[in-house]
Amino acid sequence: MPAEPTTSGSGRARRTLLSIVLLALVAVSWTGLLDQAALSNTDVTFKRALAAFAISRGLNGVISVAQGTEIAIQPVGVGVTLTVGEILDPLNDLVERFSWLVLLACASLGTQMLLAEIMGNLWLSAALTVTALPALAALWWPDRTPGAPVLLRLCVLMVFLRFVFAAVSLTTAWVDQAVLAERQEAALAQISQTRERIETLNRQPAPLPGETDDSLLERFSAFLDDQRRAMNIEARLAALSDRVENAINELIRLIVIFTVQTILVPVAALWAALTGFRWSWTRLWGAANLS
Repeated sequence: MPAEPTTSGSGRARRTLLSIVLLALVAVSWTGLLDQAALSNTDVTFKRALAAFAISRGLNGVISVAQGTEIAIQPVGVGVTLTVGEILDPLNDLVERFSWLVLLACASLGTQMLLAEIMGNLWLSAALTVTALPALAALWWPDRTPGAPVLLRLCVLMVFLRFVFAAVSLTTAWVDQAVLAERQEAALAQISQTRERIETLNRQPAPLPGETDDSLLERFSAFLDDQRRAMNIEARLAALSDRVENAINELIRLIVIFTVQTILVPVAALWAALTGFRWSWTRLWGAANLS
């Protein structure tokens, strides 16, 4: 004779809690609130990544222009030619690698948004609802519901498919806004200042020493002007070198931020979701035999 549904307090409380959670998930699935929040928050992070990519490509462009600039100075009458590219080469190499990482970050964030939008389709909400109803019956009347463990597992699978990418996107966005966004914006501001400094150098190339005049007085005056310009050029190059060093430090910081933001956090969130799914897949069906 089939057993009646359990009446023990512990078993009934657990069934009630699972039923409430399942019905809440179905309601959230139809409203789309979770999906909208995931897309909205991820879009902010995605736009910031696009801005970083634009800044890196712009910096790469101005460096390419500046690398061909040669500056001739004559400190105390000795001619010296300096190539700006010698200062900018380390930064340019790092910028090229950083651009590829940011492109990968944009692809990662865009993929998360696309998958969250696809899994937010109304057909999946309908499929979740269709599997939730027999799962509730299997939960409360396991002996009267054929294939109760299978129905519960199928429901768990639909819940996982419906919400996993929205959950990953929300986790990534939360970590970004709580921990990474401020650091990222500060680093990007420093990179932008470096680009502006190099653009200024490109627009205002350092003057070359003046030609020798016939007059002794004019020659002496030109010599003094050359020395002043040489000291000015040296100061500008020293400032540029410091700015490049700071930019390299900020780029390394950004590389760490984007690695955490678009690789480590999504992978960790997906791993946690898969772990929860596997646990539910192997054990939640036992709720059909709760006592």
